[in-house]
Amino acid sequence: LMLVLIYLSGIAAPINQFKVPPMMKQLMADFDMSLAASGWLMSAFALAGFLFALPSGLFLQKIGVKRLGVTALTVILGGSVLGGLSGSVAPMLISRAVEGAGMSLLSVAAPAAISAWFPPEKRGIPVGIWATWVPAGNVVIFTAAPFVAPANWQHAWLFAAIYTAILLILFSVLFKMPARITAPKKQSIRLRDTFGAIDAWKLALIFMLFNVVTISIKTYMPAFLETVRAYSQAEASSITTIMMVCSMTAAPLAGIISDRIHSRKKLIIAACIGACIAVSLMFNVSGLMVMIPLVFIGIAGGAMPAGVFTAATELSNDPAKSGAYMSVIIFGQYLGMFTGPIFFSNIADSFGWWTAAYALIPLIILMFIITGKLKIK
Repeated sequence: LMLVLIYLSGIAAPINQFKVPPMMKQLMADFDMSLAASGWLMSAFALAGFLFALPSGLFLQKIGVKRLGVTALTVILGGSVLGGLSGSVAPMLISRAVEGAGMSLLSVAAPAAISAWFPPEKRGIPVGIWATWVPAGNVVIFTAAPFVAPANWQHAWLFAAIYTAILLILFSVLFKMPARITAPKKQSIRLRDTFGAIDAWKLALIFMLFNVVTISIKTYMPAFLETVRAYSQAEASSITTIMMVCSMTAAPLAGIISDRIHSRKKLIIAACIGACIAVSLMFNVSGLMVMIPLVFIGIAGGAMPAGVFTAATELSNDPAKSGAYMSVIIFGQYLGMFTGPIFFSNIADSFGWWTAAYALIPLIILMFIITGKLKIK
């Protein structure tokens, strides 16, 4: 029950984060934005996310999982309402930053809650399920947006706000910590102990680079399909969801496999290989062939977080330290989310879609190299 509640609450964040891509053409027209400038609609979200990522680990130690979760959902809801009421670029970007701060807090609270409810030897599967939270939120909003907001992007914001409000109420009422953990322990934990783990930062760097790749594809694939391949808005969104559906399927399976082979490192390596294949094909194929790279990047998108998140929770048996390690990973995630749309949109605007895609390949090679230096199984 707690896992279901944590999961449904968690996907409120990516629902809000990814309401932009299906509405990208409308937003660019209404706010008179170029392709290059449009990247800030996603990067502003991530900017606050990575600024709050490291402090969120300290917040977790101070106020506990439930209060942090409630705070996170409240902040996301406030940002969504502000964005829906925005009539110009400035308040919209501010609202995106507010939503990003909320998602950053939730990104640390949710894995900490799962870590408390499940022992290490049984943690791979629930963490694998949790790792589908972002693609699940993507599927919800990419599927719903063309129907709830076919001609008015504000309706997508209203949909996201209503979902967030419902889960905020449910989480506030139903969530609790296990009986053996009744309150956050008052601990004096040195920053060097919590944020000084080298492998945590290596994992964060890998996840940062991976998010540069995936966030670029998620953000601009619908626009590419509409403008270059001449698909309708609904068709472009539906095709892009193939990536997320594959991630949702792959992540739990990756968690099971990871537990069976007793290795998180091999999972990360497999994700690097899948991402490299996908990016090589992504903007070069047409027709039904476009589904092939989306399947590959989707599978990689399920395996990578399952490997990284589980490895992070295993760097320490201390829940407080595990929360801090997770905040380091989230810091890397948001730095990648911030960098990706700006990096990709500027290259695509200046040199074309294909050049922008090929520019992602060196990042994947670097991920592979760093993975080889990890001191984890």
